[in-house]
Amino acid sequence: MKYQFNSIISISAEHLRLFALAIVFYLCFGPFTLVTASGGISANYFFILVPIIYLLKDLKIYLPNKDLNMLMMCFISIFILSVIFQPNHWDILHRKFISFLLFMTAFSFAFMRINAQMILAFKIGLILFTTYLALDNFLEYRSFDADELGYAAKDQVGNQRFGFMFVFAFWVTLFLKTQSRFLNLVKIPILILLFTGIFLTFSRSSVVAFAGSLFFLFFHFVRSTKIFNLRLIISIFIYTTILFLIVFFTGYYEYLSVPFEFFGDKLDELLSGDGINLSNTYSSEGYRIYLIREILNYVSGSPLFGSGYLGIWYILPEGIGSAHGQYNDILFRTGFIGLILYGYLLIKLSGFLRSKDLGMYVGFWGILVFGLFHETFKLGHGAFIFAFIIGMWASSLRDKHINQAS
Repeated sequence: MKYQFNSIISISAEHLRLFALAIVFYLCFGPFTLVTASGGISANYFFILVPIIYLLKDLKIYLPNKDLNMLMMCFISIFILSVIFQPNHWDILHRKFISFLLFMTAFSFAFMRINAQMILAFKIGLILFTTYLALDNFLEYRSFDADELGYAAKDQVGNQRFGFMFVFAFWVTLFLKTQSRFLNLVKIPILILLFTGIFLTFSRSSVVAFAGSLFFLFFHFVRSTKIFNLRLIISIFIYTTILFLIVFFTGYYEYLSVPFEFFGDKLDELLSGDGINLSNTYSSEGYRIYLIREILNYVSGSPLFGSGYLGIWYILPEGIGSAHGQYNDILFRTGFIGLILYGYLLIKLSGFLRSKDLGMYVGFWGILVFGLFHETFKLGHGAFIFAFIIGMWASSLRDKHINQAS
């Protein structure tokens, strides 16, 4: 079916569905602020409505594979055991239960079928949202005198909250396959904006994640039999050359000079050891060491289920705070066994993406590197990415099983 407007523009129903789904996914990435008595909480878990709507529409539930069933049962068991053996948490059981439900949203897309159109819509929504963020950040930065602002830009425009999304979206955009020359040209300014967005976070984690993803891209080529794929190498070379020419011959590099100098100084500090004091809990590095020590002290007394999905705020004096690391957070919430299960899931997803989608594979590794320093999949927009990738994996395994059975 096609829809015509003034007998000039003709749009197929399939393209309309793709556009509508991309907009839905775009909205699922956006922050949603909930005002509470203790302040504002910025989160967006509306993506959970997508599988619910598909369930109501199709009246069909697709069962996950054995691996996912095992993982879900293990994480559910951790919650049940924590409720039974941590009676001192019964007065805040509602908070523990809500945290558990939010954690389990990671498996929400495993109960529906994700097809190629949905994957494309997800990529479009992701690219649109991150491009908007990068452009908004760039325009804010441009409104100041960059030289006069200097390193104060870190407090003015810097934000590591979406840093891993810029890295993920950069690789998804770069390796997005399209036969349209126009769309291939559109990818160039988008890549420039996303690259700028990475550095305008003024977060070392963002740059390290991007460098880490580059390493895994190189490692992928070394391991792959397609290392001498001339077409791919030429494509990457062309995009890199065009980006270089645009950045350095349009004056755009002026907006990157301060971030580059900032990260250059941070690298010098790291190599020389100046300004790094691990014993100072008021420094970035020292505070992370302090948190890891506190997490290990707590989990050593509850190794099987950690805090039972309570956040690290539970042991901090102020009653608020961040674990400053995705894996620190998982360890505290689920204990050593939960962390091992989580690592197993990440390995499985990485192997799946390696054979399925190069852009998402490289970007996924960027997120994993970023997770060494900050939360990723714990955040609403990160949880959406995680849940969708798990759904892709579950759908792929189901299709493979059906094909083998037939």
